[in-house]
Formats: sequence, C-alpha cells, structure tokens
Amino acid sequence: MNITHLLSSILCFLVVAYAATPSVILPANGTSINPGQTFDFQYQSIADNGVSSYNYTVWLFTSPPTTAFATLENFASGYYFGRFAEPNFPGNPSPPNLPPAKLTMPNFATLEKGFGVGATGHNVTCYVTVLEEYATGTGTLGYRMSLSSNYIFYNNTGKALKFEVPFS
Repeated sequence: MNITHLLSSILCFLVVAYAATPSVILPANGTSINPGQTFDFQYQSIADNGVSSYNYTVWLFTSPPTTAFATLENFASGYYFGRFAEPNFPGNPSPPNLPPAKLTMPNFATLEKGFGVGATGHNVTCYVTVLEEYATGTGTLGYRMSLSSNYIFYNNTGKALKFEVPFS
C-alpha cells in the first residue's frame, strides 16, 4: 500500500466519522453574545448512512446540560429556540421546519407574561444545546436521543459574573 492510498483511506474515515457525529458548529465555544443580538447557528446532524434523523430542539441552558437532566423539580433554566429538522433520506426527506441560519439571543431580564420575573446577568456561561431524535437499524422503544452543546458567554460586558433578580 503506498502512502497516498493510506492517507486517502485515513481522510475518508475521518470525514465519515465527523459526518456521523452530532455537534453544534456555530456558535463556537467561547462566543460572546449579548441580549437581542442575532448570531449564526449551524448544527451537524447525526443523520448518515444507516442513521435517520427526525427533529431536534435547540435550547439555551444556564447550567451545563449534563447536570440539567438530573431528577429535580427545577433542573434547569434557559430558553427554547425551537424545533427543527435537516433533510435526510429516507427518514425525513422534506422537513417543513428547516433550521434558520441565525437565532436571536433572548433577554433574560424580561420574561413572558404571568408570574414570570426576569433577571439580568453579566458574563454568564450558557450552553447552546441540541437534543436530536434519531433511529438506526436496531429497534428501540421510541427514538434514540443525542445531546450536544457549546458554551457561550451571555451578556459579556466585562463586569464580574453575577445574576441580579429585580424586586428581591
């Protein structure tokens, strides 16, 4: 086997391995995003040969998603960006809910109507997190789930890390 063939084989393997690895591409780890700012969003779906992807939900968590899914009444806080899907054959060839190229960072100081009260935060580490539904040729009860995230800095103003709850 010559060196060109070996390198070509290794490159092909890496491309296939990367394509099947679900990951948040944008925003990149460490990106600073302020409230109300639009930012680039790109997600690499798990869909590949032998793997069908269906839908994925995009969240912004204020705590690491590994601890967010603990069995607690209040396991996380954050924001729901939406439910999207990538075209992939044969699982979901023409999804009606394609992901946007940009998302808008919420302003945590203002929440929905009702009993919700916001809070402001400066230089808060948050996690753009994607939970994806997928299936393989191996049967399961329901869809399989993958979880991937990147950390970002919310409201990076150069002030010290803190949350301020109004009216407390």
